[in-house]
Amino acid sequence: MLGQAIALGLVSVLGRLDGRILGISMFDRPIVTATLAGLILGDPVKGVMIGAALELIYIGAIAIGASTPPDIVTGSILATSFAIISGQSTEAALALSVPIAMFGLTLGILIRIVNAIFIHKAEFYAEQGNARMVSFMHIVPTTGLFFLESFLTVFLAIGFGAETVTGILNSIPQSVVDGLVAGSKLLPALGFALLINMMISKKLAVYFFLGFLIASYMKVDIIGVALFGIVLAAIIIQLQDSKNKNQEPAFEEEEEL
Repeated sequence: MLGQAIALGLVSVLGRLDGRILGISMFDRPIVTATLAGLILGDPVKGVMIGAALELIYIGAIAIGASTPPDIVTGSILATSFAIISGQSTEAALALSVPIAMFGLTLGILIRIVNAIFIHKAEFYAEQGNARMVSFMHIVPTTGLFFLESFLTVFLAIGFGAETVTGILNSIPQSVVDGLVAGSKLLPALGFALLINMMISKKLAVYFFLGFLIASYMKVDIIGVALFGIVLAAIIIQLQDSKNKNQEPAFEEEEEL
């Protein structure tokens, strides 16, 4: 279990540093972290299933400005790990993921507060013209804190808390488990609602309802709806290009006059 805890901690670090120093490679997405967690724990199929289900919840979890989303990396890895270790279902993993992700969000905010100290240090060195120390303050201590926070959270939870969590899960009455399962089935709808709330507008709403009607009444699967959307987008672009070309001679005539 110690080796697995270390490996899961390193997966957490990989997901946490993605978007910070590794570029945006999507290593932080649940479908990736949960699959890797399942692979480490010997059940990659269940890892993929949990990761796909978690994607529906966290599909709109995007950091925009000062808005910090839940810690989907820690939530995905620990929920997947605890579900596999305790033999619980995918629905149980979904119910576990949200509170774990919110706890990770709190830790992440604390790390950012501490990191602000190093930013002020970087400003101090910038006033002195010391570019090397400015780069050092921006990269080394801040990255190190995120490394320790993400690694230790997962490592300690798996290495020393897995048996405790498993015992707690197994002692939960079946009626409560059934309630959690029912609630977890609503979480994907909540994830899509959060995403739609960010991107919906009067201009885009008609396309959303068009896709909904195609899927509901014509029984077209999601791939078919996506392909239909691509064709529709291509038609709209062609119509806009044609409209722009028709307007060009009019502008030229006005300039000649």
